[in-house]
Amino acid sequence: MRLGSVPANSQQELRFLQDRLGLCGQIIFAISGMFLAVVGVLDYLLEAPRMTLAARGAHLASTLVAFGLWRVCRSRRVLSGGALAALDRGVTLCVCAGYAAMGYALPQPWGTYTALLAIVHVTVGRAVIVPSTAVRTSWLALGSFAGVPIAALGMLMVARGSGEPQLSWQILVDAVLWSVAGSALATVTSKVIYGLHETAALARQLGQYTLEQKIGAGSMGEIFRARHAMLRRPTAIKVMTDGGSETALRRFEKEVQLTARLTHPNTISIYDYGRTPDGRFYYAMELLEGMTLEQLVLHAGPQPAARVIHILVQICGALREAHGVGLIHRDIKPANVFLCSRGGNFDVVKVLDFGLVREFNNPSNVSLSNVDAIAGTPLYLSPEAILTPARVDARADIYALGAVGYYLLSGEPPFAGRTLAELCGHHLHSIPVPPSQRAGREVPEDLERVVLSCLAKDAAARPQSAQALAEALRRCRDAGGWTEEQAEHWWRDTPPAPSRVPSSGSATEGALNCGDLEERCALTRRAAP
Repeated sequence: MRLGSVPANSQQELRFLQDRLGLCGQIIFAISGMFLAVVGVLDYLLEAPRMTLAARGAHLASTLVAFGLWRVCRSRRVLSGGALAALDRGVTLCVCAGYAAMGYALPQPWGTYTALLAIVHVTVGRAVIVPSTAVRTSWLALGSFAGVPIAALGMLMVARGSGEPQLSWQILVDAVLWSVAGSALATVTSKVIYGLHETAALARQLGQYTLEQKIGAGSMGEIFRARHAMLRRPTAIKVMTDGGSETALRRFEKEVQLTARLTHPNTISIYDYGRTPDGRFYYAMELLEGMTLEQLVLHAGPQPAARVIHILVQICGALREAHGVGLIHRDIKPANVFLCSRGGNFDVVKVLDFGLVREFNNPSNVSLSNVDAIAGTPLYLSPEAILTPARVDARADIYALGAVGYYLLSGEPPFAGRTLAELCGHHLHSIPVPPSQRAGREVPEDLERVVLSCLAKDAAARPQSAQALAEALRRCRDAGGWTEEQAEHWWRDTPPAPSRVPSSGSATEGALNCGDLEERCALTRRAAP
């Protein structure tokens, strides 16, 4: 958790940060108001004012700005991460600028040292109260202290003609040294406090699992690397973050139950599930090391035909089992297929994220799967998923798998569009350019024909099952041409982009909940074909 980079949908974290900013403003207001009141009373009783009118005005302005932060953050309305970051930055700088102006207006050198002391309290107090990275705190502290050396330099320039500039030089040097020291102290404090917060968060215990490191995010959840207390087996834990409503919990639990029914070696394995102490749902799954198909293409470009067949056949195996028990995935895409090495075998495929899965043979579970909403990723949606999402069947996964094959061969999805309507229009009406023409390289005609058959607009013209598609792929000339030795050589000599994230989401599409089609499409603005 850090200010300025909080996920926009994490209401709990945003509320926490807002409360912390409010507490910071409240404390600054209380301390500043106390000094303002006590000094004012003393000046009145002693009839020897220590503060000029200008100094008192600057002090009052800083106090009121801190009060404003407190009142704004007390609102029940949760502000966005950007608004909270702007408030943090703006209020801190304004309060400290007021203190610097107050110091300039007071008799010297007492005024400068008073301003420095006040700013130290603000910057260090903020570092203790508000979760923030050391880098952010460092820049903010330097900006907060900047007004004091600038004011001291101004006094030096004024004093040059007075014949006694020595005191001004001393004030300037002290202002610079104490500003650097105060900034360093605030930075170290923030680093230590933020580090303790991160350590505490990572040490959370979920049943027999200890969370070690956040490694990604998927549909409805965040994913952590974890270890089992007894088995010491590396594990990935997915913790629900999408709200907390009973409907969301039921959907998340259903995702686990449906995925756990699948035992195919090319489907992600589920070990366990349960609830956190605060009621959030989680499940444990195998931790994968490797890369998604999207990362593969971004890292190594379009793939050879033999390897594409090798990958697609494995995906067909996972889908064959899912379809056989009445489940359709509905979000097959390159970012949801993981390529890794397991048990000495290379190029092992794992199909991920069954968050949009639906039982098409069980109408009683329809409501939990949002079948009336368009579900999936726009780049890989079948025509029927756009027109009649409530009636899609296993052939929608075949269409998406054909689009994945197209992406592996050409390096680009079959269609692209600047708007949702344009992209959907392509899926409904446009004939895809053959992958060989798109990539500008030779692609075996038989493999290209199989891939394009999967992208037929009419579901009846596609391979009618994952098994039929696998058989068609095995009949291609290059089937079996990607050997275990070639795979081992590739993994050894071409280090994959680092990834341990068994989750959905991608650099171009994001990890969004089903139904958020317009938001997804806004992230698909790649270069049109």
